[in-house]
Amino acid sequence: MPILLLIVVVLALFALMLLLWPLALWNRYRVGTSRRQPLRWLTRLNAVLIPASALVFLGGMALAQLFVAHAFPYAALGVGAGLAIGAVGWALTRVEHQPGRVWYTPNRWLVLALTLVVVARVFAGIWQAWERWRGQYDVLAAWGPLGEPAGLFAVAGLVIGYHAAYAVLLQRRLGPWLR
Repeated sequence: MPILLLIVVVLALFALMLLLWPLALWNRYRVGTSRRQPLRWLTRLNAVLIPASALVFLGGMALAQLFVAHAFPYAALGVGAGLAIGAVGWALTRVEHQPGRVWYTPNRWLVLALTLVVVARVFAGIWQAWERWRGQYDVLAAWGPLGEPAGLFAVAGLVIGYHAAYAVLLQRRLGPWLR
């Protein structure tokens, strides 16, 4: 009986997580597009740690290459594209400053696009798992790179590359005004 109860609790938590996912995505979009006043120490910390985590990610993908075909190249392409999008995102960011204060507001459309890319990739991953479970490998092969599991790494690289570029450019551009 306790095992059955544990299974029910796990399934209930999973269902709750699925039901709350749209709310979490909306909150992520809302927070991602809000006007912010950056803190000097946090901006410096992000400018160091996020690019470092991108390098750790690429190192992990080099190891994953042993088990998942095209893991490193897809991840590297994702990080490269993310760096470029991060630079474009920073160029589209609105900056307001007064003596001793600075605020920045990220571009809403870019935040929305990145959120939708992540959502699309989650659904594509579910679809891939379903087709693999059914044994329909030819359907996945017809989709080319989108049918490969390494596509997940490309999207992860895109997001981490975007945040790495944005953090470094934030520190570089707003440094003189940060309190």
